[in-house]
Amino acid sequence: NCVTSTPPKTRSGRAYRLGRREESARQTQDNILGAAAALLAAEGPRGMTMGAVARQAGVSRVTVYDHFRNKAGLLEALAWRTFGQHDIGRIRRARLQPDVRAALVDFVKENARFFASFGIEGRAVLKSGSFDPDVARVVDVTYIDARRAAIRELVQRLDNANELGPSWPWARAVDALMIITSLEAFETLIGPSELNVEDAADVLASMARTLLS
Repeated sequence: NCVTSTPPKTRSGRAYRLGRREESARQTQDNILGAAAALLAAEGPRGMTMGAVARQAGVSRVTVYDHFRNKAGLLEALAWRTFGQHDIGRIRRARLQPDVRAALVDFVKENARFFASFGIEGRAVLKSGSFDPDVARVVDVTYIDARRAAIRELVQRLDNANELGPSWPWARAVDALMIITSLEAFETLIGPSELNVEDAADVLASMARTLLS
């Protein structure tokens, strides 16, 4: 009995140790991503070097490279983490409403609320593409291209339902919505204009309504 009971105990112990290592690795990765987000907000992309991230996270540079192959990989993980934490799906759910006019308005409002939920650190992830080509590629892939595709689909629905105003050709309406749903438009309203999030969302939605017939 003693002999037959040994292997299960050994396997259980090994699984426990593997679980602890995986948990430790996840915690280290989260610490690195948190450090990267803080540096990005405070110093911008150029200040967010792999060495600076390592110091901020309290780990070695080798550890940072072990988890993220390079700066672009770190930023991509940070972007997806940011989107995952703040329910990017809310924008999709608003856009897919059966009532296409309501879908347009709620899509714009939820996009503004999405930006607001980021806080300074999250919005820094999106803005960082203006300063670093690697970051720009990541942000394009993870957010901007997806937003443009979503807007094209929404405008196509509006066009098919004859809901677009006569002065708004399809392509021009897409461009207008890209501006209305941009981070720059949102920050213009909550920054110098000092509007709260809901008021800013209402202003942007009012702008979007001008596309309607």
